[in-house]
Amino acid sequence: MKALILGLGNRNLGDDGLGSCLASVLAKRAKGIDVKDGDDMGLGLVGWLEGYDLVILMDVAEDEKEDVNVYLIEAEKASYDELREMVTDSHKASPVQIALLARASGIFNGKAYFVSIKPEKICFMCPPSKEGLKRTLKAVKLINKILEVHGLPKINTENFEKDILEECKKL
Repeated sequence: MKALILGLGNRNLGDDGLGSCLASVLAKRAKGIDVKDGDDMGLGLVGWLEGYDLVILMDVAEDEKEDVNVYLIEAEKASYDELREMVTDSHKASPVQIALLARASGIFNGKAYFVSIKPEKICFMCPPSKEGLKRTLKAVKLINKILEVHGLPKINTENFEKDILEECKKL
């Protein structure tokens, strides 16, 4: 099974960059799984899903009620009209939109999950919040559950907090 973990977000906007930052840390820890930082490339990421059986997209969701949550994206259920109406700004594509459009284009036929992190603060040129950074460890635990269900190796979380702090300070 070919798997991809894709982090999204703008590192110049505080907690908005948590998915991007998390991908940088996970890329150094994942074994047998591709991990990429999609930054804030929007619809430009659709092609990145090509050839994968499993994709886990990580990003913040401002309307999230929980600190961290995971959703199965049922791309096969989206109609053409729904897809056409959802794209209004190619730079602001959500993880769900990316997965749905990759599926509709025929380049992705696997399972897709969205791991959402509730942001504490989104502001221009501010660092990620302490609360947001703590939530990334919860996100990795959910990612490990997904990987385990699909028979893939888990990501090592030893010294994770130290590594995520160091990586996110580069913002």
